[in-house]
Amino acid sequence: MRGKEFNKTLFVVLLGMISIYLFAVLDIQLKESAQKIEMEKYNIYRILEALILIFFGVLVEYKKVLLIFKNGFSINKYYLITAISLAILLILPYDTIMRLGIGHPGSIKGIISLSLTSINIRSVLSVLTGILIIRSLASSKSNKQIFKEEVD
Repeated sequence: MRGKEFNKTLFVVLLGMISIYLFAVLDIQLKESAQKIEMEKYNIYRILEALILIFFGVLVEYKKVLLIFKNGFSINKYYLITAISLAILLILPYDTIMRLGIGHPGSIKGIISLSLTSINIRSVLSVLTGILIIRSLASSKSNKQIFKEEVD
């Protein structure tokens, strides 16, 4: 039984490493397109980076993913609404964010525009979105099952 768990963990770690590698490659492309002021490519790379990091967030919750496939899912609408809202904000094109305008740093508008233009904050929010997506689909029963397996 331990061998199966090791194989699952190894597979998830490999997928995580591939995700990080793809993110690094895309980040180089993103910076090159920003220097050349190629907005279409820049927006595509931003979206791809966000999607890869969302996938990485899903990998963080891989045990819940397996339980969702095994036991089914139940929707937590608050997590799901938050995850979908974050995903939409993360894939907004850069020029759309700039059209919204940059507000005062202390205002809500300023915080949102800063969050969406900072690549570091966007990365963290992307991983959080992936985690929230899985948590929005995992039942409380699967949470108890994961905790029970970790204690045993």
